[in-house]
Amino acid sequence: MKKFASLILALALCMGLAVPASAADYGSVSVKTEDGVVTFEAAIKGEATTVKFKSPETDELTDEVYVPITLKPGSNLKVEGSVLYGIYGVTAEGVLFITGFADYLDTGSVDEYFDKGKYSLEGNNSCAMELWGADGTQYLVKLGDGTATAPTTPVKPEQPAESTAPTQPTAPTQPTTPTQPTTPAQPAAPAAAGSYTVKKGDTYGTIALNNYGTYGVWKALYKANKGAKLTAGVTLTLPEKLGKTAKIANPVAAQGETLYTVKAGDTLGTIAKAHYGSSQKYQAIFQRNTDRLKNANTIYEGQVIVLPAK
Repeated sequence: MKKFASLILALALCMGLAVPASAADYGSVSVKTEDGVVTFEAAIKGEATTVKFKSPETDELTDEVYVPITLKPGSNLKVEGSVLYGIYGVTAEGVLFITGFADYLDTGSVDEYFDKGKYSLEGNNSCAMELWGADGTQYLVKLGDGTATAPTTPVKPEQPAESTAPTQPTAPTQPTTPTQPTTPAQPAAPAAAGSYTVKKGDTYGTIALNNYGTYGVWKALYKANKGAKLTAGVTLTLPEKLGKTAKIANPVAAQGETLYTVKAGDTLGTIAKAHYGSSQKYQAIFQRNTDRLKNANTIYEGQVIVLPAK
């Protein structure tokens, strides 16, 4: 269950950098979505600006227009109804990428939504929250450093790109010396065409990934199911197409093969090392899963793949 004030300020807020600006007070900011309202008790809302977005399939950078919201650390939020959010990773250069994490907000502290470790973000990467207003406005929410600053007026692009659904970041590149992952229990394959029975731990992102081959359609899937909450046992409708993206076939393990659910930090090399004893067997895994993998260096947490027979 995804995606600041000037381009420079937007990147700086995403990276947690200090930018000189006139002082301003944090105040209450509310965002109305299609299914509820979230109110941040201590926040600053800026004006719409453009931020770069990285596509996991092509590595292409596109423009996304967001209204920035900066939150005061240690403050609270209040939720009325159901408010879905997504978490983006943010590179040191301020480029956004999807972590594949989406869920519903709960009333409480804002700090818990910006834990890098929770989203497996490493190094200089940070995180930001995306919210979607009922009027179509996209909000990018970042935890501030506690110092309130007034956003400056952004320089808007002459022809801003049309907002698109969030995409997923590329997984770590093939390591020279892969680490040994723990082999998980055999996962259940996605449900039959046309429907999906929700399992514990599912998100709209992982369901979209395993049934359409991309995280990019998860918001469309969410809307197709009228915002149904992902409670174990609930049945979702899987349209044959979401926009231009067609549903893909369920992964099926033949005799001697194994279904495997990708974990955070996995690469095809680490999986091959654990399953076959050699990281060089990653090519065999890739060739077996070309219907759902774009390249051998890009796999996503929660993705179900087939491991060929030993």
